Amino acid sequence: MSELTTVQSNQEIRKNIFHLAWPAILRMFLQSIVGVVDVIMVGQLGAAAIASVDIGNRVVFVLIGTLMALTIGSTALVAHYIGAGNKDEANHIMWQSLFSGFIAALIIGSLGIIFSRDLMRAMTFLMEESDPFILNQGSTYLNIVLASMLFGLPMMVINAILQGIGDMKTPLFIMFISNIINVLFNYLLIFGIGIFPAMGVAGAALGSGIGRFVGFLIGITILIKGEKGIKLDLEVIELKIDFQMIKDILIIGIPAAVEQFARQSSQIIYTALVAGLGTATIAANAVTMNVSSLSFMPGFGFGMAATTLVGQSLGAKKKQLAEDYSKQSAYLTLILMTAASILMYIFVDPIVNLYTDDPAVINMAVSALKIFILFQPLLGLFMVLAGALKGAGDTKWVMYFTIIGNWGVRLVLSYILGLRMGIGLNGFWLAMGIDVTFRTILIIWRFISGKWKDLDIVNVREKRIDQLVDD
Repeated sequence: MSELTTVQSNQEIRKNIFHLAWPAILRMFLQSIVGVVDVIMVGQLGAAAIASVDIGNRVVFVLIGTLMALTIGSTALVAHYIGAGNKDEANHIMWQSLFSGFIAALIIGSLGIIFSRDLMRAMTFLMEESDPFILNQGSTYLNIVLASMLFGLPMMVINAILQGIGDMKTPLFIMFISNIINVLFNYLLIFGIGIFPAMGVAGAALGSGIGRFVGFLIGITILIKGEKGIKLDLEVIELKIDFQMIKDILIIGIPAAVEQFARQSSQIIYTALVAGLGTATIAANAVTMNVSSLSFMPGFGFGMAATTLVGQSLGAKKKQLAEDYSKQSAYLTLILMTAASILMYIFVDPIVNLYTDDPAVINMAVSALKIFILFQPLLGLFMVLAGALKGAGDTKWVMYFTIIGNWGVRLVLSYILGLRMGIGLNGFWLAMGIDVTFRTILIIWRFISGKWKDLDIVNVREKRIDQLVDD
C-alpha cells in the first residue's frame, strides 16, 4: 500500500496534495514559459510567422490528443496497482504502454507528415486569400514537429507512468532539461547564431524536436536504472504487444483520447473561424492562448495530483479518502487560480507587449484576455474534478462533457458572437468562457453523484484475466 493512502487528517491530505501538485505546477510553468519564449522569438519574424506556428500547433495537438489513450489509461492503472501493492503488474503496464507508444507515434506521425500541407490548407480555408507564407512555413513546421513525436510520445508515456506511482519530481526534471535544450536550440536555429543557420519557423520546430529527444533519453535511462519504484528490465522485456493489457489501458484511455480529440479538433475549427478574420487576428488569438496558459498552472498541477491520489486511494479501496483528496484539491485550486487571475488581469497589458509591437495585435489580445481571465477559476475547478474522475477510470463522462461543451456550446457561440454578430475575437473568447462555465456545472453534478467511486478497475481487469485462464 502506498504511503499516500495512509493519511489520517485533512492536514496530511493537503500536505500530500501539495507534495504532488507543486512539481506538476512548476512543470506546467516551465512548459508555459518555454511556449511564451518560443512565441516571442517567432514573433520577431512577424505576425505571419506567429500565425504559422499557431496553426501548425493546432494540428499537432489534435494528433497528440488521439494518443492520450495510452498516457491516461497507463496513469490510472499504474496508480490503482501501486495503491493495491502490485508493482509487478505496474511494471508490465509500463513496458506495454511504452512499446505501444512508439508504434502509435510512428504511424500517426507518418500520416501527419504525408498530409501536412493539406492539413494547413484546410486550416486556412476561411481566409479570403490563403497566405503563402503561412501555408509553406506551417507545413514545414508540421513535418519537423510530427517527426519528433517518435520520441515525444514515449516521453509523455514515461511521465504518465511516473505520475501514476506518485513521482512528480522526475517528470519535472525531465521537462526542465528538455525545455532548456528547446529554448537554447530555438534561439540558435531561429536567428542563426554563430555556426548555426538561420532557419526561422523551421528552427523553432527543430529546437522543440531536439528537446523532446533529450527528454526521452533521460526518461528511458531513469526507467532502466529502476530507482523510482518501477523498472524497465531489458533482460525480460519482449517486443510483443500484450493485446489484453492494451485493451484494458484503452478501455480507460479511449474516452480520454476522444475527449482530447474533441477538444483539439474543435480548437482547429475555432482557429479556422478566427483565421477568417485575417492574419493579425490569428496572431492575436495565438498570443491570447499563450498568455492564458500561464494561469492554467494550478488547475493543471492539482488536476494531475488528483488523478494519482484518487487512483491510488481507490486501488487501496479507500473511497472516502479519494473523495477527500478530490474536494481538498478543488478547494485549493479555486483559491490559487482566483489569485492568479487577479494578477493576470492587472498586468495583462505589459505581458502582451512582450510578444509583439503590432498595435492591432496588442489591442485585440489584451481585450480578449480581460474577458477570459474572469472564467479561469472555473476552468481550474473543471480540470481538478476531471483529473479526479480520470484517476477513478471514469473517463467517459469527462469525454461527454467536453464534446457537449466544445462542440455544442463553444463553436456555435463562437460563430454567432464572433462572426455573425461581428464582435470579432472578443466574441470567440466570450464563447469559450461560457463553454467553461457549462462544463464545470456538468462535472460538479457527476462528482456529487459519487458513482465514479464504484468502478474498481483493478478487480475488473483481474476478473477478466481469471476468465481467460479458465477458458
